[in-house]
Amino acid sequence: MCLLPLLRKRKRKKSSLPHDGHASVFCIQDGGPKIIIIGAGAAGLACAMKLLDNGFTHVHILEAENRIGGRILTVPFGNNVIDLGAQFCHGEEDNIVYEMLSSLDLLETSAAVYNKYDCIRSNGEVLSQDVTDVLKSAIASVFDNPIDAGPHEPFSEYLRDRFFQIIDKKDMVNKRVAEEFFENFKKVESSETTFGVEEASAKGVCEYWVCPGDYMLNFRNRGYITFLRVLIESSEDNFLGKIENRIKFNCTVEQIEWDQPNGKATVRCNNELSFEADHVIVTASLGVLKERADTLFVPPLPLQKKRTIVALGYTSTCKIFLEFPQRFWPEDWTGFTTLWRKQDVEKLRRSKWAWLEEIFGFYCVNYQPRVLLGWIVGPYVLKIESLTHEVVQTGCMKLLRRFLNSWLIPEPITICVTNWHSNPNFRGSYSFRSMLTEELGVSAEHLAEPLAVVIDNRKEQNDSDSDSTEKKSATTFIKPVVQFAGEATSSHYFSTVHGAVESGFREADRIFQYYSHE
Repeated sequence: MCLLPLLRKRKRKKSSLPHDGHASVFCIQDGGPKIIIIGAGAAGLACAMKLLDNGFTHVHILEAENRIGGRILTVPFGNNVIDLGAQFCHGEEDNIVYEMLSSLDLLETSAAVYNKYDCIRSNGEVLSQDVTDVLKSAIASVFDNPIDAGPHEPFSEYLRDRFFQIIDKKDMVNKRVAEEFFENFKKVESSETTFGVEEASAKGVCEYWVCPGDYMLNFRNRGYITFLRVLIESSEDNFLGKIENRIKFNCTVEQIEWDQPNGKATVRCNNELSFEADHVIVTASLGVLKERADTLFVPPLPLQKKRTIVALGYTSTCKIFLEFPQRFWPEDWTGFTTLWRKQDVEKLRRSKWAWLEEIFGFYCVNYQPRVLLGWIVGPYVLKIESLTHEVVQTGCMKLLRRFLNSWLIPEPITICVTNWHSNPNFRGSYSFRSMLTEELGVSAEHLAEPLAVVIDNRKEQNDSDSDSTEKKSATTFIKPVVQFAGEATSSHYFSTVHGAVESGFREADRIFQYYSHE
């Protein structure tokens, strides 16, 4: 989660709405090629819909979970629903998610929640509004006035240098407090990385494009699943919409044999099912590719693809939702961020509750009047996912009662803790550009490159048609047999749903272009 748009370039480009296509420039015979899409997240669903909308009928999705959505997961909780994964539509202009929903009156801002939070020190001291405004303004200035970063500059150094250049000119801010605030903000931005902003490349972060407009749009009382339902044309009578009967759930792909003499691929699954396809679109998370790429592809991936999967960063972020019997905070209060004093955090690190340091704040949740949401980043995410809910709740209450020590806080009645890293079908939350990508000279573009084979005859379909008197001349051409989509393959919109959706459209376009001149 990013509470402020990072120092990211604002670029405009022509958007690609889902029904735009190239069906008019080629003829699909008998439904066209057989296409298997691995994963029913935003990228996989977007790819499937664009293919179906443009006349391809042999399109099927294999999904390891028992649901659609991937890292979009809306579940009932408290008075309404909560999003365990993707939560916000980030921006308006050039954002395909916003463009698809803007006329449907489904979105509203969450900016107040994440802009008006209190800054509270670990002794319960609430920073004055004047000091809080100066600190927040300093961070905003870093992002509003970005300086191009060098290829080997860690994002942490970039942030620190520019933040304290501004703060050093502000006499009203105690330097210890500024340091505490900065350490907290590093955790906020560490939700962009796995184990801290030290691993993130400043140059890579700068290559992210911000979609202008409201950066914290929520889905009111419906959750992010609303977008998926619009995407697949879901209805009250048919939840799966146009992908009904085209998806197999609880179907984990174990192997993709892709360099075969016939120019096709064979996909083998855990349930002993196998499928032959002309094209396979892999939308598995980068976390899954990191864990399974060596055994998933036969023959093995090319060296550059392997290096790219290793080098790209992948974050684990955890959310903790606490539902209370009644609201114990003022109606206009939106949440707080944790500023640990040096002596307090040193003592905490020596205790069994050291993981509490990684909770960078608790915030209110729209349409959930009795719920607070805690965000956790860093290496302790893995530990938190392994703890019982009782232990996590006890720790959270220790933290809340320490920082909000003047309030009477009741015990929660329900807790929900996410487990994106522990789930073998995800192994984390979303990607980022690490320092290793700069060292190895690899990028999302390399991950997006398809695995291709050389075919000696352009006519793959209906070659045996005895009624055909005209045969195409032999041609050598490159066929994309295995393609890659997902937010990690997006050069400029990584870590976002709109980046995932656009990547799905991109791979559908790749298939259109391949057949467009037949």
